[in-house]
Amino acid sequence: MGSSSSKIASKAAGAASRRQYPSTSSLLNSTTSTSRSPPSHNAQSPFAKISASSQVHPDPATNPPLDQKSEHIDLDGRDPHFGSALRKIGVAKPVSETKPHEDAFPTSSQPMSSGQNIFPSSMNNPAMLLVQAREKFGNQFEAEIDGRGRAGFPGRTLLSAKEIKEVFTLRDDVARAPQQIEKELRLKTGILDQLAPKGVAANA
Repeated sequence: MGSSSSKIASKAAGAASRRQYPSTSSLLNSTTSTSRSPPSHNAQSPFAKISASSQVHPDPATNPPLDQKSEHIDLDGRDPHFGSALRKIGVAKPVSETKPHEDAFPTSSQPMSSGQNIFPSSMNNPAMLLVQAREKFGNQFEAEIDGRGRAGFPGRTLLSAKEIKEVFTLRDDVARAPQQIEKELRLKTGILDQLAPKGVAANA
């Protein structure tokens, strides 16, 4: 003879010794077996889909939920090994019906989260810095060309490749004075020596 609580505890211990608990998630097992099995050429009938959906989601009208826990649910709740196995498996994740393998193993083809950005900012992007620098010097070059005839213009500091070749020819080959070249081309005083001192560069 014994109390009802001792009988329930003995049943729980016996059930725990006979049970085999899964070590991995059923989601991974199902996706692995699906990927290994050869594709079926026979299309699934709509009746099979209807029966499968009815088994996964039973109708509450025909199978109403129970208000009280059954004896099996109570035994599972008392079994520490069963609870430990559930905690190792983790929370179940719903699988997409169209691409279940991508839900189990996400790849780079899936869209990123809304807050994620893989591109560097404009302050750290070398391509953007190059474009901004070219635009800056282009605007400065055009401003110096437009201001050559104005009073108080200090002189140009930017030259094109053609003009650089021309000033080197006048200074090094023709032996013109740098001050005279700068005055004729409306260049800033001393810009030729800053560009390249005499004897450092030569026209090919």
